[in-house]
Amino acid sequence: MQRITPQEKDFPQWYQDVVKEAELAESSQVRGCGIVKPYGFAIWENIKDELNRRIKADGVENLYFPLFLPMSNLQAEAEHVEGFSPELAVVTVAGGEELQEPLAVRPTSEAVMYPTFAKWINSYRDLPLRVNQWANVVRWEKRPRPFLRWSEFLWQEGHSAFADKNEALEEMWRMLDMYREVYEWMAIPTLWGKKSESEKFAGAEITTTTEVMAKDGKAIQGATSHHLADNFAKAFDIKYLGEDGKWHFVYQNSWGMSWRTLGALIMAHGDNKGLKLPPNVAPTQVVVVPIKNTAEVSKFASDISKALAEFRVKVDNRENKSPGHKFYDWEIKGVPIRIEVGENEVADMVCTVYRRDTQEKTSVPAQHINDYVSDLLKEIQDNMFRSAKEFQQQNIVQISSIDEIEKHPGKFFLASWSEEPESEKLLKEKYSMVSRVLPKEYEDKKPTNKTCFITGEPAKHDWIFAKSY
Repeated sequence: MQRITPQEKDFPQWYQDVVKEAELAESSQVRGCGIVKPYGFAIWENIKDELNRRIKADGVENLYFPLFLPMSNLQAEAEHVEGFSPELAVVTVAGGEELQEPLAVRPTSEAVMYPTFAKWINSYRDLPLRVNQWANVVRWEKRPRPFLRWSEFLWQEGHSAFADKNEALEEMWRMLDMYREVYEWMAIPTLWGKKSESEKFAGAEITTTTEVMAKDGKAIQGATSHHLADNFAKAFDIKYLGEDGKWHFVYQNSWGMSWRTLGALIMAHGDNKGLKLPPNVAPTQVVVVPIKNTAEVSKFASDISKALAEFRVKVDNRENKSPGHKFYDWEIKGVPIRIEVGENEVADMVCTVYRRDTQEKTSVPAQHINDYVSDLLKEIQDNMFRSAKEFQQQNIVQISSIDEIEKHPGKFFLASWSEEPESEKLLKEKYSMVSRVLPKEYEDKKPTNKTCFITGEPAKHDWIFAKSY
């Protein structure tokens, strides 16, 4: 019955197998674009709902801007268009006629939104402006991978404008912290802080990131928050009349998190049995599986389900599947708790409870099942975060020389770095690796080593380096 390639044999194939067998997504007729199936979309909706709640609680309003934008808008900010040009999808014909000006399908919405911001913002009284949209974007991928790198993907993108630069910088870090908290809500620890000059968002002054460690030791960029300074304000003439009676350019941020989170979720928690979902995220938190479809067993399963109505519970009454097949299916789908009920359980008025994270079984009196499940879901959530945190800590290796990388395959590296772009280019050419993040806690600390691990030049900070998806 083995349908999933073991992680240790071929991790990328394991990932593809889990996406398929857990019924998360499948390929479409267009290369690089995927079809997200109901179970996969339900996971995304749970993440989206949690993030949307936090965004609104911070005072940000949701809106929507068009999918298409004139190419001239993109070209208004030179660094921005250069950064996205290789990934652009462009419409040249519409309605059977060639367009006078080609339209780009948004790769991100700075150039879609900011001409309108210039109309909306006139006075200091119009600031701060803080909005968010849930949308799809297109970045044409040469090496697509489900959720992690599809040509079309869903995300949220927040955009804000401020009169005060410090207020903008404070928001940049606050939104990054919000992303860190959402990942912790998913029982995933992150490494968070600044990106290097070479790796920052095109057109930004500062890019900050949350980085997730996959179980094969590669990094996944989980979410980003950018300070755009007044670069885009100058490009799109976004000005306000200040209290001093003078005109000033605004300071801007943009910040986003996509359904790449599903890829991170799979790769951070999954095992050789498939998905392993933390209760907060799981579309089904508890599945009740009758061992026999007798009237007594079916009623008992239904009663247990009703007793657990406050949770996301499902009874698997499929008659065309054996109990073993049902167990296997729900393990692949990563459901945190499985409750098995058969004739013995009915006779003894107990439930056999299986927890997906540790694969342990326990017999629980039926009358106590609600309290037990409530406590167990909290325990599973905490245990999954603790396990992921331990894995992260155990797989970060401190090095002082670039040559040490070969001794530690599949690891993250903490190393003192000069932060010179040419040294990062050298590292990428030799090991297909770049800097991932300058952790926030290291920003004000002296580097562990005085010299750069790549060039031997004076080091500035300790950075995290890793291969990535």
